[in-house]
Amino acid sequence: MKDLKSLSLGQVLEKAAGEVPEKTAVVDGKKRIIYKELNAMVDALAVGLAEIGFNKGDRAAIYMKNSIELMVAFYALQKLGIIVVWINPIYRKTEAEFILNNSEAKGVFIFNEWDGYNYLNDILKLQKELSNLELIIVAGNGRTESVYPFYGLMDQGVGKTPPSVFINPGENLSMLLYTSGTTGCPKGAMITHSAAVRAGWEYSLGVNAKADDIFIGFLSMSHSYGCGAILIQPILLQSTVVLMDKFEVEKAFQIIEREKVTLQLGAPPHYILELNHEKRPNHDLSSLRAGMIAGMIAPEGLITRVEKEMGVYLISFWGASEVGPGLGTMCPYPSSLDIREKYIGRPIAGTRMRVLDPATHQKLPDGEIGELTLSGWHVMKGYWKNPEETRRQIIDGWLFMGDLVSKDKNGFFKIYGRTKDLINRGGYKIYPYELESLIINHPNVDQVCVVATPNPVLGESICVCVIPSPAETITLEEIREFMKDKIAPHKLPDELCIVNDFPKLSGGVKIKKFGKGGLAELAEKDANRERIRK
Repeated sequence: MKDLKSLSLGQVLEKAAGEVPEKTAVVDGKKRIIYKELNAMVDALAVGLAEIGFNKGDRAAIYMKNSIELMVAFYALQKLGIIVVWINPIYRKTEAEFILNNSEAKGVFIFNEWDGYNYLNDILKLQKELSNLELIIVAGNGRTESVYPFYGLMDQGVGKTPPSVFINPGENLSMLLYTSGTTGCPKGAMITHSAAVRAGWEYSLGVNAKADDIFIGFLSMSHSYGCGAILIQPILLQSTVVLMDKFEVEKAFQIIEREKVTLQLGAPPHYILELNHEKRPNHDLSSLRAGMIAGMIAPEGLITRVEKEMGVYLISFWGASEVGPGLGTMCPYPSSLDIREKYIGRPIAGTRMRVLDPATHQKLPDGEIGELTLSGWHVMKGYWKNPEETRRQIIDGWLFMGDLVSKDKNGFFKIYGRTKDLINRGGYKIYPYELESLIINHPNVDQVCVVATPNPVLGESICVCVIPSPAETITLEEIREFMKDKIAPHKLPDELCIVNDFPKLSGGVKIKKFGKGGLAELAEKDANRERIRK
């Protein structure tokens, strides 16, 4: 790690190209790119970008699916000292407009079209409204005065030396990671080169990832988790990453089998879908040795199921855009199944964590639930152009995250959800995770999420939102009966809402509980939800 602290992200790629030039770096469909080819593509694009007017300190948005083109664009911008602005490819015009405007992005990288959406049409419309957006780089057809073909720019730079740009890894920004905006407008977390490099390294420690590992990359690289774990980590380790532009269970099985994938980094829904897929026994997944799980709290028993049924050492951790593209906790490798099932780990090296009373900010003793606060090298520099929100979130060097946790006597942290998840039912405080961890054990429940709905007498009711197991049904009475001898009576759910899927936040991983279209709103408006009869 000592050698990495002084490297920028561009230098990380150059180091890999110099040390393992012939090794496969990226597989994207039928394309297989070795390290020296990847670095040459990056250098050529960097030349082309410099020639059309990009300079150190400019912002450039990457609004692309997982692809070789995204990786080349990212590392080319890093070499030039240009700050990458991430836009999730599932975003549409209004969401992209806010980020492009707020970041004052000079340019944007897109595909003409992907997954049924025409990016170029909407970006051209936005360009007329945004004075800062000068350059559009398209992986696709055509060029106009402000639209440049991705591969045309690369061809323009072949055989030329990229400009030499001095980058201070500890001070110069690598990227802006925008939050999902569920509690207001999205905010751009400012992340330096050194924080991004070290984050990539810290991911590897949870599963003992090394150069001979092969990653499957279906997490969106525009998201904090995917950026650090899939875009940066494999290049840092000089390993191989096999890309997927979106997750499809059987396609993932085929890739794991064909490419002998060893590491899979995902979220709980990815593993649940894999466990329950009828064709899993038809595929040889024996190469898969380990994985990570994050984005939402892992349902009780999921890590155990994955280990017993798939033979995969699975570990969960805690992270956020504000400490992106990395993490704050990790269980040391190897840890027992019991530890990994219960905890999100200990603070990673160079990190301090406290558990505070959310109201008084007083430190709480071990075992009590309170708000997580942390400080360390990975905390963002602040929110882009938002000093007021920065002051609200970072107090005396401590980042306040709004996550509810407890710490045991051995320093391991357990997570219970967000402070805003807390349900106040007639003055009783109820943690949804406590209920979810029980309900998930019901044989007819595939996935569960507990939210509050309005109650004219008690203030809030406990509403259980369930995705039933395939071909099964479930009733509120059955759930209450299943729980009644396990928890206090006031924690028994009042309502049941049956759903086919949970709405997700922008990263496609976390459940969207609040705001317009969130699970709480859907449950409240569901006329068919079952209520307890008194």
